[in-house]
Amino acid sequence: MTDRTGVLFATRDDLELVREAERLGFESVWAAEGQGKTAFGKLERWATVTDGIGLATGIVNVFSRTPATTAQAIATLDDHSDGRAILGLGVAHPGVVEGFHGADFDRPLARAAEYIRLVRRYLEGDPSGFDGDFFTPVRTAFWDAFDPVRAEIPIYSAALGPANVRMTGQLADGWLPNLYPDGEFERALEWLETGLERADRSRADIDVAMYVLVSVDDDHSVARSAAASHVATYFRDIPGYYDRVAVEAGFEGMIDRVRDAPTLEAATAEIDEAFLEDVAVVGDERRVRTGLAQLRRAGVDLPIVRAPKGVDREAVEALLEATCPQ
Repeated sequence: MTDRTGVLFATRDDLELVREAERLGFESVWAAEGQGKTAFGKLERWATVTDGIGLATGIVNVFSRTPATTAQAIATLDDHSDGRAILGLGVAHPGVVEGFHGADFDRPLARAAEYIRLVRRYLEGDPSGFDGDFFTPVRTAFWDAFDPVRAEIPIYSAALGPANVRMTGQLADGWLPNLYPDGEFERALEWLETGLERADRSRADIDVAMYVLVSVDDDHSVARSAAASHVATYFRDIPGYYDRVAVEAGFEGMIDRVRDAPTLEAATAEIDEAFLEDVAVVGDERRVRTGLAQLRRAGVDLPIVRAPKGVDREAVEALLEATCPQ
């Protein structure tokens, strides 16, 4: 049986890499947007050069678009790709929502829950309207001239904290954890189970699709440095978000040192080896494949591999070769 594997290209928009991912047998390609190109714009391009690979937003946030706009965009992508679209949603963080979009980062979990319900309603074509806390559309269906390819498109939720993970278990088709230490991931699976039980669902009803930081190089020190720099960047650029999981895992001292470091290079040197081993797969191809196998045994249904931020194209190609399904 071939292992399921996805790949996140994050901010890259390289058609040749997308073609190569499909050729190598990856199940899906994921596009982030953050404060750059829109995920939907990239995925529409990628649809034109591929035939069967899944096309996923990884992620779009629930503050910068209305549910109707997101439903239109994902249904259009699904139409243009013959049913290959996957919707990855998340609440993002104040740096994006307030700093870039100028919106209030208000009640993110309640907003996300309502958002998922409304997107599903638009896709299903129920025109009867919706009276929510955040959105009150009178009509919740597309025009008759547009008949979506699928009334149900998979929705994945990027959740970190306990309440968000429980909500994901209740409402979503998939969960997208990121930079989760091993021990905290085990605890988060319990939160997920609680959410599933609340909705009378089982573990088989949700896909655990973890973003996996993978740094490939025959020289372990080179691979480790790239991965550590990636982690340090997240902790410095997005304070109060990913670092909360690290603190709960016992790495508060490391987080303080990373934040206090005068440069990214100095911060990278402060990343503990034990933490890096928990959140990244680092080394040559043999070590990488062993690490991915361990994650699958731990409960990850779909590893979505990604190269460290800032690496060159050759490093991304090495990632594809080292992690492609076998």
